[in-house]
Amino acid sequence: MRSVAILMLVFVTRAYASCDSDPDGTNEQVFFQSCKSGETIVVNSVALFHDDGSNNYPIDVTHPVTLRLNMTNTGKTPLDKITISASVARYTDIFGICSWIGIPTFDLLDNLDGCNYGSTNICPMPPGVTVVNDRIDPASVQAIINILSTSEPYRITLSFKSGGAEVTCVTAEGKISK
Repeated sequence: MRSVAILMLVFVTRAYASCDSDPDGTNEQVFFQSCKSGETIVVNSVALFHDDGSNNYPIDVTHPVTLRLNMTNTGKTPLDKITISASVARYTDIFGICSWIGIPTFDLLDNLDGCNYGSTNICPMPPGVTVVNDRIDPASVQAIINILSTSEPYRITLSFKSGGAEVTCVTAEGKISK
């Protein structure tokens, strides 16, 4: 009986252990990358700023942030309607394996109006470079933020679609503070 209890304790402890290191340098800064190459919109750079102009890290999700997004529409025509769907995952240790585990968002982040999300209307997005400075208020997704801890990195995957076809996909990884 005692050996079963010890085995269960080891099992439970191991199931909720933390990873030794954060992925992609997220212990020091936000990490961005495209999901795949060759898409219509190429994201050139991404930066996050607080109202005072600082880019302190981890990202404080209790206050609005400004997202500066530099992207290129490589297509020949403007994109008139853009929708965004997002998924959220956390990097954690489950039974000794560190990996990204999805967090349910209950469709709160699906099919968002990408043209008018935030404070800037980006549509129609003409061919060429577009720079967006968009103020994002985390209060709009407070129900999701409430379940996030500050001890682990998170990944947001953003899928941008126009006319039902994906035009770009970007992942952002980082830590948050509350």
